[in-house]
Amino acid sequence: MEEKTKKSNGSKVFLSLLIAILLIVGVAIGVAYVGRDGRQAQADKTTTNKDTKNSINVVDSRAYDELNADGALTSVEIAEKCKPSVIAVMVYQPNGDKYGEGSGVIMSVDEDAGYSYVITCAHIVDTANTTLKVQTEDGTQYNAELIGYDNRTDIGVLRVKGTKFEAAEFGDSTVLKVGEPVYAIGNPGGTAFYGSVTSGIISAIDRPTSSNESGYTMECIQHDAAINPGNSGGALINSYGQVIGINSSKIASEEYEGMGFAVPINVAKTVVDDIIKSGYVTGRAKLGIRYVSVSDNATYAQVAKKNKLPSGSIVIAAINEDSALAGTNAVAGDIITAVDGEDLEKAGDLLAAVEKADPGDTLTLTIAHVESDYSVNTFKVKATLLEDKGSTETPQEEATTRFSFNPFQ
Repeated sequence: MEEKTKKSNGSKVFLSLLIAILLIVGVAIGVAYVGRDGRQAQADKTTTNKDTKNSINVVDSRAYDELNADGALTSVEIAEKCKPSVIAVMVYQPNGDKYGEGSGVIMSVDEDAGYSYVITCAHIVDTANTTLKVQTEDGTQYNAELIGYDNRTDIGVLRVKGTKFEAAEFGDSTVLKVGEPVYAIGNPGGTAFYGSVTSGIISAIDRPTSSNESGYTMECIQHDAAINPGNSGGALINSYGQVIGINSSKIASEEYEGMGFAVPINVAKTVVDDIIKSGYVTGRAKLGIRYVSVSDNATYAQVAKKNKLPSGSIVIAAINEDSALAGTNAVAGDIITAVDGEDLEKAGDLLAAVEKADPGDTLTLTIAHVESDYSVNTFKVKATLLEDKGSTETPQEEATTRFSFNPFQ
């Protein structure tokens, strides 16, 4: 989760990007490009849809009241009700070797078409040139088709031929309360611990979590039910046996315990509906770069201080082939200091500007090119934003090399 510094050749001054340690693991959001996050906006737009056959059917839920929890199930009843709907997701390399595994939740069963739909995490299924299968508790495996995934919300959708599955019941994540009991079901460590059930409480209902790799801040359900690698894509369940979140990540460090995060199901519903309809989440704009804050590297921080660059300036780590900056004078190693004439006071300011824009909108970026004597040459670039189709971006396995570049090219 940490990039190693590399030296440049010759007498050129060495500058490299030191990526801050990514505490939040499990969510391996494979592409750090600028675009619209939409997680909270997606939740705001979510409505109960009982007519859509292949969708997350969010049923009416009561807010949990510890003093009047009518209808609440025991932990045994929750396990009996929900375990059949949580399965394993297996990822295989072309040679047949297992690449990875996680969990998934049966979202719907379409008896007429003969298919079942599975919701899981994007970081499980976003690796190119792999084969996907799902596995039930008895060890039976079924071929799975990837419908699409969204790296920003870490949601993926699979389709499996067959109807011998039991769809989960989904509850309203907008009525959750801090302190409410929750249960996690998944496969920590893989199928050797298939269907493990753990319990805890909700620590926060809208905890911002961020990743230096993705550049996005997302509001998640924070809870302390034990989850581990392999739980990703599994269910977070309320006291009524309803799935109210998809477990996605945790903080893994000796200094932290019991800090897990789940994608709220009302957010997941809107993402899933769009993926099933279009193969990706539509209407999002992107700039198409990977970047880090100047404050994440001591040398770049000195460059910013020496040249009095705005504190929220960001360093371009890579420019995607389909980026709005492709073919311009901007190159990896340049520093973006302002958007539409407004200085970047925080590293998230550029991201916020893109999030507010639509595909086709044009932003004027102020860019500083760093010279070997630490001085900068400033110029402006007009960038016409593209539609972010998410699933077509860089495969996860390339993450270890994406920040290797010569900042003075």
